[in-house]
Amino acid sequence: MTRGTLYLPSGTSSSDIIGGGTSGLAILYPGTRTVLKISHGDPDEDARCELEAQIYDLLSKSQLARPSSLLEYKGRSSCGRGILLGYAENHTVRRYLRSHGTQPPDTTVIHRWANQAALALHFLHMNGISHGDVTCDNFFLDKDLNVQLGDFTIRANHRFPGPLLSTDADIFSLGSAHYTIMTGKLPYQDLSEKEITALFKEGRFPETDTLGPFGAIIRKCWQVKYKSVVDVYKDIEGMILRLD
Repeated sequence: MTRGTLYLPSGTSSSDIIGGGTSGLAILYPGTRTVLKISHGDPDEDARCELEAQIYDLLSKSQLARPSSLLEYKGRSSCGRGILLGYAENHTVRRYLRSHGTQPPDTTVIHRWANQAALALHFLHMNGISHGDVTCDNFFLDKDLNVQLGDFTIRANHRFPGPLLSTDADIFSLGSAHYTIMTGKLPYQDLSEKEITALFKEGRFPETDTLGPFGAIIRKCWQVKYKSVVDVYKDIEGMILRLD
């Protein structure tokens, strides 16, 4: 679909664009920690951005305690376009992993990320929302390298062999995200999309025995052996206690 002309908000320029993808552009307001997320301009993207705004609005009204591991929502833009979000100074986990090459994060950092991601997903699920695209691209990092889950445009592209928008699908893809954090690679990243989908449907997953106790947690995510994200969190906590 042809995209319309994109007009940047007053006070910003192209140099303030800090990210972009299929769901829109992220623009950092100069001198602030506030990011404006807007669509590229075509109707499909406008609809996805509106859906994301509705999800953030719903979560902001939740009676449940909001975890710090969700990207900060600052409301809808006063200019009538897009939503306002907190600024993640260290971008995404994916970008962090790429910038550090083959050197994996410190074990303490990995465990913290795992806990924070699980708590964020649990909050979503308790509010009746499935994320649909849990990947390292949607784990944002603040200045202290804490995970903040974001991007609620619901693309559901993580190859789960079942209903894509479900808690099971989120848990499955959480396992894949943990695998990427531990190994620096996507599951079966050298294979085609068709080959990966076929292997997952057959219940054949990458080897995780070399990843220690975390490998067992990842495999249980893939095998859909967890009833909820809380169970994932408990296993992570138990693993950390045993390792201390």
